[in-house]
Amino acid sequence: MTTFGDQVFEMGGRPVSAAFDQGKAKYLVASATDDSSAFLRERGVATGDIFTDLATAVAQLRSGYNDTLYVMPGDHVITAEVNITQNQVRIIGMGGPNMAYGASTPATGIVRISTVTEAVTQVLHITGNYVILDGIETYNNYNAITNVADVYIVGKNFYARNCQFRGGNGATQNGDNSGVPVMIASTAYAARFDDCKIGSAGNTTRTSGPGFVLFEAGAGGAGMVQFNRCIFAMRSETTGDNVSGFLIQNASLDRLLVFRSCTFYNFSVNWGALPDHMINDDQITTHDILFCGGCGMMGFDAASDSARVMASDPLPHTNAIEALAVAIT
Repeated sequence: MTTFGDQVFEMGGRPVSAAFDQGKAKYLVASATDDSSAFLRERGVATGDIFTDLATAVAQLRSGYNDTLYVMPGDHVITAEVNITQNQVRIIGMGGPNMAYGASTPATGIVRISTVTEAVTQVLHITGNYVILDGIETYNNYNAITNVADVYIVGKNFYARNCQFRGGNGATQNGDNSGVPVMIASTAYAARFDDCKIGSAGNTTRTSGPGFVLFEAGAGGAGMVQFNRCIFAMRSETTGDNVSGFLIQNASLDRLLVFRSCTFYNFSVNWGALPDHMINDDQITTHDILFCGGCGMMGFDAASDSARVMASDPLPHTNAIEALAVAIT
């Protein structure tokens, strides 16, 4: 079992660090009268530690204290961007371990942070360092190009586990560099994603921009970013490089970007037209991208338009990464 500390206990079916002496716990509920609120009160949680507004709850977390916000089941709808500026804080969803592919109208039990009626640039804007997200779904679905991403990672050493970053489902968003599940700034050194689902093949077909991740142009570049055992999914029937899974803008990366045991999927209805490349790499400064540990790709004509993308173990499939592999000497 993967843990955040030396000890864990079970709450809501999820392993949670027992080292509460390292920080305070706060709780977010969808309603002050729902079952989660009653559950918390029955277990002696103080009313002052239970919140119904995400921004208010996040503001209670102290920087550098390992404070934790536990997000109880529900669709937590926001109307303004939520900024996480504190260092070393955790936001942990208290649903099941498989937070993935929630519908636009979600089933009971989902733990989701979403916006559907307001122009919100990012659902979560993370500038703090060593921020942890676990077991959370996000959904930025107001149909406008102003709604750019689910999560925008600026701080260093961000970590996400068992999260679903769906992205936008609006045709206007998916016709631009908007509605992107994850956007990573050039300052987000050493960001790491484990066992996450990024994007959705159930979204509206994308005609422009990236369906998985946008690496934002900047200075210096985000180095040593890694994705482990993640599933990426999108939908597009648009040929050319105007659509891709990943868009790497110039000076957005530094050194190595690694994918281990990841799956990359683009759904094209009736196996129609496909985007030319999964990775649209516009960066001219030094960087490298490595696929290893059994990665697989479907629904793109080729993996990348860049010779800097390589694989340690190419898969036997014409659409996979075998053409980019090099012999190990």
